[in-house]
Amino acid sequence: MTERLALVELARVTDVGRVRGHNEDRHLVRQPLLAVADGMGGAQAGEVAAGMAVQALEALPATPRPGDLKRAVERANTDIRKAAAGDKGRAGMGTTVTACMLAADGTLYVVHVGDSRAYLVRGGELRRLTDDHSVVAELVRGGALTEEQADRHPQRNVITKALGAQRDLTADAFQVHVQDGDIIMLCTDGVSAAIGDAGIARALQDDGPLDEAARLLVEAADAAGGEDNATVVLARVGTGAPAAVPTPVEFVPSTPRVATLPRPMVEPSHRTGRAPEPGRVLERVPGARSKVLIIAASVVAVIALVIGGIAWAASRSHVVQADDSGQVRLYSGLPYSFLGLTLMDDGQPLGISARVVNAAEPGALDQGAQGEGESAALAARLMWRYGIPSQWTAPTVAVTPKPAAPKKPAAAKARAAARTRG
Repeated sequence: MTERLALVELARVTDVGRVRGHNEDRHLVRQPLLAVADGMGGAQAGEVAAGMAVQALEALPATPRPGDLKRAVERANTDIRKAAAGDKGRAGMGTTVTACMLAADGTLYVVHVGDSRAYLVRGGELRRLTDDHSVVAELVRGGALTEEQADRHPQRNVITKALGAQRDLTADAFQVHVQDGDIIMLCTDGVSAAIGDAGIARALQDDGPLDEAARLLVEAADAAGGEDNATVVLARVGTGAPAAVPTPVEFVPSTPRVATLPRPMVEPSHRTGRAPEPGRVLERVPGARSKVLIIAASVVAVIALVIGGIAWAASRSHVVQADDSGQVRLYSGLPYSFLGLTLMDDGQPLGISARVVNAAEPGALDQGAQGEGESAALAARLMWRYGIPSQWTAPTVAVTPKPAAPKKPAAAKARAAARTRG
């Protein structure tokens, strides 16, 4: 009789990173289910989409059937699109999702959409289970890029499939047989893109506690720049009792990322003759000059709020359009200027001619500002349709013919023959 397998050790760590203002990753650890989701797009809506994907999986029965995972993910796609359609602030929101479920016979059922990843570690060797749904991954599979080039490609974050981005979505679904001692790892691209498969393998090469390995993985992503939210879920397969679900862990770097200013020192006021309570600053009775200052400060505050609001909207907006040279670019920001300041960055070239796109799809480049999910889907579709050659032809190498040996004169040939006979 085959021994029943379970997830006998669990660990999970998430980190907002050094660049993002909030964490749009969500994850699920619930025996026998594991999942990670990386949200994107909309006004604080990435975490909404990721949360909806995780909630759809969490709502499954205590012992789901294999097909339940795929149905839950595809149902979440429909729910996310409905939620985005009913709220302008959530337009364009979407999420990746990678989920798995371990059956007692050792079958690991995996469902996957996007560029989050699932890995399997066996005997110290790392094996990637999922294929990224991204533009650069398609280029790698087509032979146009190497894995190393893909890791540095400016469009490595443009994905071709995500929950909420397509109406008719089919999730990848497959099964893998696991055995006693295997380690299952799920992570968002904040980890895999930051440290690569080699970095992941190094963090998991020791047979130590999984919570320490999860911390090392997120710490390595932080040390690599922390450009994105990073989430790791680890599970060890074994024949013992299923492990208790650990509490969520927020990564805390050893060195604070932002210096904390000390509480201001406040001198005793001559009006009160005593020091104020800690953390409070006594207000003076405003005079005529003070009122002017208060009004001026209020005006400055309003202007700052307006500028801050515009900057925030620009940071959440993206535009796909042609540049001055006629090439298509994916811009971050708004296609406007404010007080002489341009609200868009220099953009990322997609390697597509605007003339070719406009000839085939008039208006495709005139859609204005979009959410991250919508713009990424549009950029990926245009790159896939107009930027990737239909055939891959190896470059020809010119071969220089070897020069012929000079002919010997007839007299020289006769003398050589005479020497040979002699």
